[in-house]
Amino acid sequence: MSKLGAILAQSAVHLSEHRQLLSQAFLSSITYQRSRVKVRGNHCCAMKVVPSRAEHVNALKAEEFDVLIIGGGAVGCGCAVDAACRGLKTALIEAEDFASGSSSRTSKLIDGSGSYLGTALREKDVEQLYIMLQMMSERVTMLKNAPHLNRIQPMIIPIYSFLQMPCTWLGLKVYDWISAASNIRGSHIISREATMYEFPLLKTDGLRGGVVYYDGQVDDARMCVALVMTAVALGANVGNHMEVVEIMPQEGCCRVVSVKDKISCEQFYIQSKAVINATGSSTDAIRQMDKEGTAPILLPTLETQVSLPRYFGSGHYGLLSPALKNDDLTVYMVPFENHMVLGSREVDLDEVSSRGSPTPDPDDVDCLLEAAKKRMDPCVELGRCHVLSAWTAIKASVSCPTDKENDDDKRGTPINSYMIEVSPDGLITLAGGRWSSYRVMAADAVDLAIKSCGLCDDHVTSSWTQDLKLDGAESWCCMLPLEFVQDYGVPMDVAHHISDSYGYNGHALFSQAPDLKKRLHPSFPYIEAEIQYAMRNEYACTLVDIIARRLRIAFVDAAATLHMLPRILKIMAAENGWDEEEQKEQMVAAQEFLVRQMGLGSIVQPRSTSKSKPKKKGSSEGCCCRAAVRRGARSYSMEISKKICVQPLVQHRSMSSTFLPLMTSLSYGLGR
Repeated sequence: MSKLGAILAQSAVHLSEHRQLLSQAFLSSITYQRSRVKVRGNHCCAMKVVPSRAEHVNALKAEEFDVLIIGGGAVGCGCAVDAACRGLKTALIEAEDFASGSSSRTSKLIDGSGSYLGTALREKDVEQLYIMLQMMSERVTMLKNAPHLNRIQPMIIPIYSFLQMPCTWLGLKVYDWISAASNIRGSHIISREATMYEFPLLKTDGLRGGVVYYDGQVDDARMCVALVMTAVALGANVGNHMEVVEIMPQEGCCRVVSVKDKISCEQFYIQSKAVINATGSSTDAIRQMDKEGTAPILLPTLETQVSLPRYFGSGHYGLLSPALKNDDLTVYMVPFENHMVLGSREVDLDEVSSRGSPTPDPDDVDCLLEAAKKRMDPCVELGRCHVLSAWTAIKASVSCPTDKENDDDKRGTPINSYMIEVSPDGLITLAGGRWSSYRVMAADAVDLAIKSCGLCDDHVTSSWTQDLKLDGAESWCCMLPLEFVQDYGVPMDVAHHISDSYGYNGHALFSQAPDLKKRLHPSFPYIEAEIQYAMRNEYACTLVDIIARRLRIAFVDAAATLHMLPRILKIMAAENGWDEEEQKEQMVAAQEFLVRQMGLGSIVQPRSTSKSKPKKKGSSEGCCCRAAVRRGARSYSMEISKKICVQPLVQHRSMSSTFLPLMTSLSYGLGR
């Protein structure tokens, strides 16, 4: 203890300071936009000021915390917000970047669909109904607390038989009735013509119409960043790119965690009374650090999704097509960032890699594309040449540890929702769940930490995050894009993008960088000011942090991201003072990310910026589907497809051979 006492900070936080922290946090969440303002014309725009990453690191070294959360995904960030809003001295660390795991690789749906209802009725499982009702309630909370990052998403289920229409409609009406006040809008039937209008490339043979139900869509990575910044505004200390090296228990629940800062390569200790393990796919690894020989609880599965051009779907509606056969896939298409997210192909995963998400398998992508092609007209050509980005997500389902005691090779029965476990040494593990349950999971975990570690002295002991507006949501309204256009002279598509991604913080973004309004790519609304804002106000440390989590461009178009890298790197280098060697390392790491995790080269072919010769128009003779209602859609699909399907620059075989040097010569500017 004396040795640890010499290493660790021993300064205690007084109860009066906790009261002051809580009151300041509450006032900050309400009046944040009224402070630190300057006048621009007739409009008051907030000048956002946040502690620097260095200040957070110094606090992590010097202070003793009530709660330390390991893991910067949806659940971990939710725990940080919940603990901080109760007045607990809170710290959050993440080995990579915030939302770098599966929290940024979701279907972009909040998951309030009627799938749980079908399971409950089929298996007579009341627990499924409870989970569904909880998800519906949380969906409303997410739409209320972060309206700029969550929006109502109508989904169409195409109907191809007379019997399927009343059955689907009746099931969704039961879903509407059970959800009651938590339901966003009532489901309804639309005609065949209306279904074709929204999805002109759908298979027409046998189409009877569609049933529309309403879900919610979330910008997952941006939502995670908003949670982090909300926790910071409430007084929490956070740190990304901080890897846990060792967990050392002390007497009672007080713990010491050894951490390595990947940015500075410095190793130090953090002392906390309670530690919450919310690391998703790394849950078992942290549990093994706490106690060797601990039985694993993860049942990982690998989900593959791809990004497609917008014309394959609808700009407003999503599509949910149930499996046609027992061995078929359930396919969904969701509009996101003016493109379509197609998913998902799910396979079991034997073990979790320690090097981020696995590389998307071309066979899984082909399987997913084939399943989607079956839902489309026979004349629609859908292949790898249309894929703009491909990625995988590790879905970390969990099972009870006792399920695997007798047979290590047997996969246990998954738990329907989530699980909280307290180890003999007091480590609290929070595993499972999804975006629609992150807030409830966080509240339960913090409640358990308060109870088991005695943290309730003069603190708020109940969660009030249900009514807590997240960062950027205060003063947000649907007219905000028009304010941006009028006050800063930006195009409307850029204004909409800034409003949807940053909310009211868009005023701070434009005000802090009035000369950085140029687009990073002519086909996308991302601008240079976002890079500077992400580094100063959102703790973006690397080039990958920018392209994957602050901007969503890597998940939208990997090839376009490749061409944007030099401009992004130039801004980051000027802001951070990177030398040429550091710039090269950042560029290589970003290229490796695009190759390994976004499918560039193996699935997505890099496109040349030079003009290519147009391909000869294929003949349509012999086509079996010549209905007039489809001619416009087919010609449009073929026209656009030929524009984006250019010849690959190189045949990709391995990242370590010739592809990275080619990418470096193609996109590595560095002022040349």
